[in-house]
Amino acid sequence: MNPNDAIAAKVEVERALSTGNHELIARSILFHCWPLFNTDWDLMRAAVSALPRDVIEEHPVLLITDPMSYTSSRIATWSLPAIHPDTARALSPDQLDLLILGHMIAHRMKGNESQALDYARQFAHRIIETRACSRDRTDGPLWFYHLQIGSTFLSAGDTARALLELSSATQLARLSIQDDAVRLTLSRTALAHAVRGSLDNADSALADAFMQAPPSPAHVRSSTATLVAASALISADRMTADLDEKISALEPYDSIEVTWPFALLARTRALLAHDHPHEALEALQLASQTHAARPGSFASDVMTSAAVEALTAAEEFGSARKILAQDGAHQGLFTQLTAVRLALHTDDFGSAANGIRILSNDPTLGLGQRVECALLAAWLQCARAGDLDEYTAAKVARWGANPDHRRLFASVPSVLIERVTARVPAQSSESMTANISDLQHVLLRSRPQLTGREKRVLEAITTHGTTAAIARALHVSPNTIKSQLRSLYRKLGCSTRQEAIRIAADLLPSIANPAVPS
Repeated sequence: MNPNDAIAAKVEVERALSTGNHELIARSILFHCWPLFNTDWDLMRAAVSALPRDVIEEHPVLLITDPMSYTSSRIATWSLPAIHPDTARALSPDQLDLLILGHMIAHRMKGNESQALDYARQFAHRIIETRACSRDRTDGPLWFYHLQIGSTFLSAGDTARALLELSSATQLARLSIQDDAVRLTLSRTALAHAVRGSLDNADSALADAFMQAPPSPAHVRSSTATLVAASALISADRMTADLDEKISALEPYDSIEVTWPFALLARTRALLAHDHPHEALEALQLASQTHAARPGSFASDVMTSAAVEALTAAEEFGSARKILAQDGAHQGLFTQLTAVRLALHTDDFGSAANGIRILSNDPTLGLGQRVECALLAAWLQCARAGDLDEYTAAKVARWGANPDHRRLFASVPSVLIERVTARVPAQSSESMTANISDLQHVLLRSRPQLTGREKRVLEAITTHGTTAAIARALHVSPNTIKSQLRSLYRKLGCSTRQEAIRIAADLLPSIANPAVPS
């Protein structure tokens, strides 16, 4: 790879193109990848487009510039073999850098986040331990390597590690001769801060990015998508007047840019904040048709949490629990927060308290997630005790006065706001009210108050087909069961056993998948 001789790179690639030899063309592009990427993007794309698909897939770094990658990599079934040790030994350090980079990005494009992360960690270690000529130059690709490593951690939801890599990328980009390098690194930095809920930091990075040189053809797609996604997430959290405009500017559902899960996160957050749960479910359906989010991935966390939150908002609690059960042990941060919210909606205070305890001890939480967790804890206290202590009320009032948390306050019940207002001084209450007065808070459904015996009967009808069987199981007379069933039906507002079982799936967490007797 020649990192700075763009003229020689152009001559060599044009010479290779004139031969029509596909392997020679591919090797020529790879050897001169960096100068072509920065100064002859159109030539590079034209050369890659002339190659057969199987040749491109043998050299993953070419996928970055292949126009068809933005559709074919989503639907193709090709697999990417690991780098063979003999291959690695035969390459120069610069060439091996590109090979690792290509594998990392290719796996990321395919949604194989675990493999992409493996390459990101390997690459980060390699940069520290192994010298390469091109990395020591201001016109070299080191800033781009750190950018892509950071972007891989970002796409996996590890925003803290992403910010470390992106900080290195930005410092190196300021030394680079590429005019748009800083714009791209700052845009990814803004996105990472926005996901963590550190909106002031996100604002600062965005403002700095917009002051930089406009993106070059090589970076225009990724730079624009990142800036738009970061801006939309900020607007969604603040629920600004221009939120709909920001959402409409997001990339399409079938995008395979690294930013597609973040665009989906912004879309669903905006819809849910405006109390449109069914529209949020439709957005998730469209995204799922073009992206196979793998369990444990950040994309899966976004899709699962948004689905559970939408179903909770639609009071389809049984369906929400089924989705959580399917997610199993792979629950990401957003899903864990949404699981607590579902538990609070269904008065499952034990599960809510356990979820809050686990989240409170998670060192990876960003500022926004810490506020959300504490706000859910205040909701739990209010639900259990019917009131808030003064310390908790003061904290909630302080958060409520901050425009950065408007979306979070739209997702808590109005009774919590009422308790805060009653507990804090008028000045604190007025600041909070001025910030959130236009929000439509969650309305909690009035829940039937069942006696212990009625709850046992309600659980029993899901597993016992007859009144006599229930009576035997509970060691009471059939007439007693009949009396308790009549009381149950009256409180639940139903008239049949099947209706009672369906309602039980929403009311009782232990009856998530009731078996309806025939």
